[in-house]
Amino acid sequence: MKRMVLVAALLAHVVPVPAQDGFDLQKEVMLCAGCHGQNGIPVNPEYPIIRGQEYFYLFTQLRDYAAARRDNKIMTAVAAKYSRDEAKALAQHFAGLTWPAIQSTTEDGDQQTAERAAAGGQCSACHGTWNGNSNVPRLMGQMPGYLRTTMLDFKNEVRMNAPDKISTMQKLDDATIDALARYLSSL
Repeated sequence: MKRMVLVAALLAHVVPVPAQDGFDLQKEVMLCAGCHGQNGIPVNPEYPIIRGQEYFYLFTQLRDYAAARRDNKIMTAVAAKYSRDEAKALAQHFAGLTWPAIQSTTEDGDQQTAERAAAGGQCSACHGTWNGNSNVPRLMGQMPGYLRTTMLDFKNEVRMNAPDKISTMQKLDDATIDALARYLSSL
């Protein structure tokens, strides 16, 4: 009996933890739209288009951010709050939307430089025709600033969640990376 009274007394002093609000997909989608754009065009040219991106790729990136395998001061904190099922729901939502069209330009020689770099790095072995498949992201029509930043992050070993990309990007000079980003974005 003394034991039950003691347990009851201890439980009375435990501060209850407030229940987490339920996951609201539409609320989270609106949060994402704050950076990735209401219409799918990101507000910053260095942010990726996620609308219409491949489901498994989106899901994997959310989990990589959450686990700090891919670090970003905004996305790491955002993704860390999602459970596995919530990350799946977000990925499925965005993957089910239509990819937005962006305006992107190339410079003289970009196509030749990009095709030479892609062939030398055997990029099409995984990326195929650049429009994505399952766990390989769509690069065609992606924001050029995001593509450039991503390739430089691989080259400079900032982004570590795809080690095979590091050696590929380290073979390219910055001007080639710029041409490749402009070319892929313009497709």
